[in-house]
Amino acid sequence: MVSGGRLVLSFGEVRAALRLFRNVPLLRLWIPKLTDVVSALQLIICLEKLGVLGFTSMPRSLEEISSFLGGVKRTDLLQDIFETLKELKVFRVVDGKYVVNWWMVEKFFRLKAKHPALKPFNVTFQGVERMAYRAALTVLRGGKVDLTSPEIATIFYFQTHHPVFDIGRRALLDLGGGRSLKGKTILDVGCGFGAEPVTILNYLDFDCNLICIDFSSNVVDECMHTPVERIAGKPLPSPKLLMELENVSFITVDPSAERWPIPDESVDVAFTFSYLHRCDHPQRAIRECARILKRNGRFLLTTMIKKGEKLTVTDVAIRLFGGNRSYSRREIKEFLRNAGLEDVKIRFSFFVTARKS
Repeated sequence: MVSGGRLVLSFGEVRAALRLFRNVPLLRLWIPKLTDVVSALQLIICLEKLGVLGFTSMPRSLEEISSFLGGVKRTDLLQDIFETLKELKVFRVVDGKYVVNWWMVEKFFRLKAKHPALKPFNVTFQGVERMAYRAALTVLRGGKVDLTSPEIATIFYFQTHHPVFDIGRRALLDLGGGRSLKGKTILDVGCGFGAEPVTILNYLDFDCNLICIDFSSNVVDECMHTPVERIAGKPLPSPKLLMELENVSFITVDPSAERWPIPDESVDVAFTFSYLHRCDHPQRAIRECARILKRNGRFLLTTMIKKGEKLTVTDVAIRLFGGNRSYSRREIKEFLRNAGLEDVKIRFSFFVTARKS
């Protein structure tokens, strides 16, 4: 907020900033740049595993690369991979054909090995190297993968349980009201495999009513069976499962449903962390959150936010691994305002808060 020509930060903003700067070296790369570096590395690793880097040591046309991979139906996506990596100088074009720039490939790999901001993403890189490259090939061949696909689910499980994601969730809660959220009813949209609900509960000393929703029965079942070893900081005699807690409930939502099975104006907070860029119908999802929120209820969101409307390497990586795409600041604000949400604030190009009027 700007007051009298001076930037004035709320307590939640200060707390979130301190949490990020203290715990996460990724701010040395800044979040938009970091996501592009991570995404570029995912694509480079994938192409290496599929043999494409070696194949393009000689100039190759898109048709030749498609034939090399075999059965490619998503030539539009294949072209986007090469065009976005060309902008990063991973490929160059000679007589209309792509040639790998090994010097730039090695530069990215050195960055991955040495930069502290990239260490939290090692599990993602290892997942691409060991299994997700196969899912990417499935997508290029016209198949569909999502969070329930074993190759993607395994990466997502370990990634979301990493401490850096816990820090991000806590920063979003800082920005969304902090401890004032105690005693509230909170809707966790895209609850995933359980790490997210546990973070919310721990942050609020288990003093909230938490509704966990996701769009796959397998994911919700995994979430329900997440063990909890401490409540309000006190160790339990034996672990409890999330589904055994009286203040936590679970709903599986049909991803094609126009309306979720939750009453109007029934929750105080809608919380969604890194779900929107995987969602096929972002406007519908945000409208449903707004419908379910009480008057003056808070909407808390994290997602990858890009500077402009141009296709980015992050958009391409999201699509290649079964998601949708990232959105610009303008698009995010438009989604929220179309849903009747106001007082929209975007911080650190990743965290979004709004309020229902």
